[in-house]
Amino acid sequence: MKLLKLIFILFFSLILLDCATSSAGLATSNIPLADRKYKVLGPVEGHKNWKTIDAAIIGIPLSEPPIDKLISEMLFDKNADALINIRFWTDKYILLFLTVNRLHINAEAIKFEDQLNDQSGKKRNK
Repeated sequence: MKLLKLIFILFFSLILLDCATSSAGLATSNIPLADRKYKVLGPVEGHKNWKTIDAAIIGIPLSEPPIDKLISEMLFDKNADALINIRFWTDKYILLFLTVNRLHINAEAIKFEDQLNDQSGKKRNK
């Protein structure tokens, strides 16, 4: 019975003593818009997770943060060219030595009305 109480106390102390942190931010767009005309396709949102192993002040990432992958998926979902009015936040949960990091993004997907031909900024002939 004492062993069961000890396991119970240990389990709940791990849950109550876990650490959770968060950060947030805003961005106008994921690429420069300059004076280009665009059409808003609608809101998009997504999130991705990645894990790290943390021991005291030493952290070892098990993978890179999937920021580019998340943005690419969001653009693909709406067949969009860019994202505007980006709101993002991160949070993480620590359980013993494993940290689960999460990135959340809310934005509006847009499609350019004047497609550019190349990186020089010259417009295509229609």
